[in-house]
Amino acid sequence: MHPNGDVSPLRTLDWGENLVRYRPFLSYDELGRTVTGRAAELYDTLTALLGLTGLAEAERRLAKVCDGLARRRDRPSRELRPLLDVLGASNDPRAVQAVSVLSAPSMDLEALRRVASDDGPSDPALHVVLRRLRRLAVPERTLIADVVNELRGAAMELAMAAGSKGDHAHGVVQLLEQALEHHKRHPTETTCPTCSATGALGADWVRRANAQLRALRPQAATASAAYDRASAARDQARFLLSPVPSWLPPESELGQVWALWESGSDIEDLGELAEHIETVGRRLRAAAVSARRDASERLEDPTEGWADLAERLSGWLDDAQDAVAASETLGAAETALNWLAEYARGVRAERLGPVISQAEQVWFRLRQERHIDLQGMRLIGRGARRRVEVDVSVDGVDDQTSAPGLLSQGEFQALALSICLPRALVEGNPFGFLLLDDPVQAMDTETVEGLAAVLAEVGRHRQLIVFTHDTRLSDALRRLGLPADIRTINRDAMSNVWLAEGNG
Repeated sequence: MHPNGDVSPLRTLDWGENLVRYRPFLSYDELGRTVTGRAAELYDTLTALLGLTGLAEAERRLAKVCDGLARRRDRPSRELRPLLDVLGASNDPRAVQAVSVLSAPSMDLEALRRVASDDGPSDPALHVVLRRLRRLAVPERTLIADVVNELRGAAMELAMAAGSKGDHAHGVVQLLEQALEHHKRHPTETTCPTCSATGALGADWVRRANAQLRALRPQAATASAAYDRASAARDQARFLLSPVPSWLPPESELGQVWALWESGSDIEDLGELAEHIETVGRRLRAAAVSARRDASERLEDPTEGWADLAERLSGWLDDAQDAVAASETLGAAETALNWLAEYARGVRAERLGPVISQAEQVWFRLRQERHIDLQGMRLIGRGARRRVEVDVSVDGVDDQTSAPGLLSQGEFQALALSICLPRALVEGNPFGFLLLDDPVQAMDTETVEGLAAVLAEVGRHRQLIVFTHDTRLSDALRRLGLPADIRTINRDAMSNVWLAEGNG
């Protein structure tokens, strides 16, 4: 509600990411989840608050790359023993030769490649094609159906949006955004590139264009969502329409059907594209089944299993060559990850320091006579193992102990407030208020008095609005003579709500 009494939806206030990062509303459930919820929730909250989301995401992605490279590097070693076992069970001289090379101190991969390629057919090139055909994979029926349904749904949304005011607003928003981007790249150019009007572009135009964008974006939201869905559906379809494998004979039935399948990438109309994928997809799957069956029949092995062994050896060699490349890259990636992790630890400690200091001050007020000290918080781990470690000590003992093993429910509530209240005071918080929902629950009377003092201190910097059914907080505020505007809200049997006259 505005000071003049007008009411606007929350989304029109242009709070954007600040509403997530600094969140000025704190419900009772959120307080409980702060220290007892999923380990990653508080980590993500503090990371966003400290402006470290991008850094955490970069560290997670780089760690994922390193894990993938390590798996590629180690895959041949894991699969070597099973490969030696199956080769050793064969009497084929090529299998004996392969075991000898694989067991040598220095492995000759090129020699192994020659052994693996010697699988005995009169036409080696055709044999390679048949082997690939036998294990050829094409899109599953369910995947094709999902893409077709999404294309048709997106086409329907586009049709509904076409010609609407939102569609017009979407087009204008795109034009303005492109014009602003062009002006940003060429700030000294004031001549309009579309109408050649001189002096048309400038700071005043930029202000007017941004104002128009703010007004049009809500109108364009539905149409923009339709266009976004259409673009995503088209991308899914084009990803599905993979090109013809280079090794597949173009004159074969499957090669011809696949070429037709691939040609769908040029179809722009979503409905036509959906029809193409549905119709040609059935033909592609049928042709692939027939080609795989034919390849299997033609690959009946006259070498007592060597063809299968040669295929398995070829696969292992592909993994071995890939492992060499992965190993070369892994060293640099791990060095980068170690540097980034160390840098991230320093940045997290530096930015978390003021929040920890304020949290310790709040906890000192709330703990009253308890001999439990808040030792600090640490952002540790990454990915699924990320968490915030909250350390406390008992009776002045320096050994840090994780909080969940020591605290009562009321102390958990006090600890959650100690962590959350500093968020309202962090530098850069644009909100001048904080709304708390019943923070008194499960607290004893002494803690409530500490809470009253803490709220009074925070109230010097932010407007605090506290809802509670517990009168101990208002009693404590009066008893301690702390500044507060206390109001009583009544509700009758018909759920009519009114504000009592005067202070409660």
